[in-house]
Amino acid sequence: MTIADEPTINLALADSRAPQAEKPYPAGSPNVVVIVLDDLGFAQLGCYGSDLDTPNIDRLACEGLRFTNFHTTAVCSPTRACLLTGRNHHRVGMGMLPDLPTNYPGYTGQFPASAGTIAQVLREQGYSTTAIGKWHLTPRDQRATGPFHMWPTGVGFERYYGFLNGETNQWTPNLIRDQQHVEPPRTPDEGYHLDADLADEAIAQLRQLRVHNPERPFLLWYATGSPHAPHQAPPEWIGRYRGRFDDGWDEWRERTFARQRELGIVPADAELSERPPWVEAWDGIEPERQRLYSRMMEVFAGFLTHTDHHIGRVLDEIERAGQRDNTIVILVSDNGSSAEGGPNGSWNQLRHYISDDPDDLDAELAHHDDLGGFRSSGHYPWGWALAGNTPFRRWKRYTFEGGVRDPLIVCWPGGLTDGGGIRHQYCHAIDVMPTVLDLLGLEAPGELAGVAQLSLDGVTIRDALGDPGAPHPRTSQYYECWGSRAIYADGWKAVTNHVNQLTAAERDAIVGSHAFDDDQWELFDTTTDFTESHDLAAERPDKLAELIGLWDRAAVDNDVLPIDDSRDNRLAQMHLPWLHFQSTYELEPGDKVHESHSPVLLGGFRMVAWFAEPLDAGASGVVCEQGDWVAGWAWFLGDGQLTWILATDGDEHRITAPVPAGARALSIAAAPRATGGFDLTLGADDSVLAENVLDRAIPGAIAPDGAFLTVGYGRPFPVCDDYLPPAVAPRSLIGVRIDVGRPPPLDFEAELERVLRHQ
Repeated sequence: MTIADEPTINLALADSRAPQAEKPYPAGSPNVVVIVLDDLGFAQLGCYGSDLDTPNIDRLACEGLRFTNFHTTAVCSPTRACLLTGRNHHRVGMGMLPDLPTNYPGYTGQFPASAGTIAQVLREQGYSTTAIGKWHLTPRDQRATGPFHMWPTGVGFERYYGFLNGETNQWTPNLIRDQQHVEPPRTPDEGYHLDADLADEAIAQLRQLRVHNPERPFLLWYATGSPHAPHQAPPEWIGRYRGRFDDGWDEWRERTFARQRELGIVPADAELSERPPWVEAWDGIEPERQRLYSRMMEVFAGFLTHTDHHIGRVLDEIERAGQRDNTIVILVSDNGSSAEGGPNGSWNQLRHYISDDPDDLDAELAHHDDLGGFRSSGHYPWGWALAGNTPFRRWKRYTFEGGVRDPLIVCWPGGLTDGGGIRHQYCHAIDVMPTVLDLLGLEAPGELAGVAQLSLDGVTIRDALGDPGAPHPRTSQYYECWGSRAIYADGWKAVTNHVNQLTAAERDAIVGSHAFDDDQWELFDTTTDFTESHDLAAERPDKLAELIGLWDRAAVDNDVLPIDDSRDNRLAQMHLPWLHFQSTYELEPGDKVHESHSPVLLGGFRMVAWFAEPLDAGASGVVCEQGDWVAGWAWFLGDGQLTWILATDGDEHRITAPVPAGARALSIAAAPRATGGFDLTLGADDSVLAENVLDRAIPGAIAPDGAFLTVGYGRPFPVCDDYLPPAVAPRSLIGVRIDVGRPPPLDFEAELERVLRHQ
């Protein structure tokens, strides 16, 4: 029987003929893997001059090409938007982190339908599309139950496994599978770590695809949460670096710079940028602090090497499947290394996000042995951040080269020659998508799903991949990150001296402008001044004026305005249409509430738990909990006691009392005091069990990664050592009511009757 070119339709199928269906995907087309590292500096990979061990990424560099003039946006979400869409970040609504969206076109935290992603384009071509790891492109108010149009599955990825926030605890991450919040498959005590889990998932999905559809090409977006803080790794990986950084960041910069020149990563005549005065000279730091700072760098190094190991596992799986030669691998960092640990680093980096309190060095020293482990959420000092961006100035959040110049490796054994080569052409994150399409022989579609598409801002760098002497594919690019502004054009670069206002340490220490009207532009000839060491603004005012004019036009064309340099103004104008603020929560055992939607306790609260049967004197378990021992609160039963505890920055504040046998209702209330703090009252039925004073504020945010409130059980790390998760509550627990603010008087008998009536 032959298949007709034209359909023949008769009454019976046996008498009808249809044309042969075309294959839904291009068999033999190259696969694409995009690996996005987080907060990795220009100088932190072995193949870019570091002495940190990154053998698997170095292998990619040996087989592929390293770019020394690749640029990002200086912060994570905007760079990811550029990589995925091929368009400038403000132009697609991602001018800032989606944690703080505002209702201005450049800052909504949402891609317009006219900005299709590489995943959407390749899915239309029949590619399998999978995203693994960090996403950080979903507005804060859409991370719990949607809408899902800015989740990975809403922008072209068929499968997703990872976390939506900007960071997460590597031991107890807040995970998503496709469109569902899930718990990690193992506990930390069972050896769980996120980097291993992400690699396991990527390998499993690649294996599943090969078993069922071996000819179908794939796009794998593999975005680690590392080496972004919290810096956490198994102790054996940290231990291999013991003593390696005792010479400090000044010596490390010098040695790394020398290796970079030997490798050809930087020009032979390049200058190492000066250490700014607000970064301490290592030799002037007392030995006790030196030991602390060295340990923090050991943790980071072990973390990065551990990450490299698991990236290697994914690459090995591709090779085992016989796909190595036919797979384009692109590895980038999303911005320069991070100084958000402040001048001293911290075992608890959350402090620097939510408080302007000065560092307590005694507390930091006391947590030396916790660094990298279960009880820390650590970050290194900004001296190591500066070193990580050797030889450049500054770090993440600034548009000096230390913030925007990052590693880019392109490896395609079957399609590119000159393995191990180095390329110095200027390019940007927006150029990645057009390059991938060009290598695949595809053009950017003018329309996707019936929607006309925005033009691409990026250009292909294919010529540079093939020819080290090819012209620069890009000759100009604007920059704006949290108020830091820059413009590049034909080798010239202008940068403002604006100081980012996120942390008190930078506001107080960094020399520069704190108001946009006072900003001074610096001018550099990057063809002769690799590290922005010689300001030519006074000598070439004509060129400076020309570049400032270019920035002004780019700002208008790309919806950059209005700009901001802090967190406070964005908080005041946050646009969260999907977030419903509640004053009362009625919760049941098993409920899990995302932090962005959970009760805000900082204005006072009352919690009441109801039980279907009278409590035994020995009742135990978590009534409700949020956060962990680094920062969090918990209400629990154990050893005949009822306890409510607040853990903040390593300190515990608690109220506890014996549980009267036969109680049916338990309560905890925090009433604001006129002088600050709260009056705490612990109760059972209509009796007061204990009273205490909480002499500090309750944080408005528990954790940077969005700590879940759980009811009737605890997550893998407890808030204190009094209970062992999951510490399931008594089976008789009916539910918990939480009122925030100043709750009205409560009639226990009436409430108990109401609760029981609905069981």
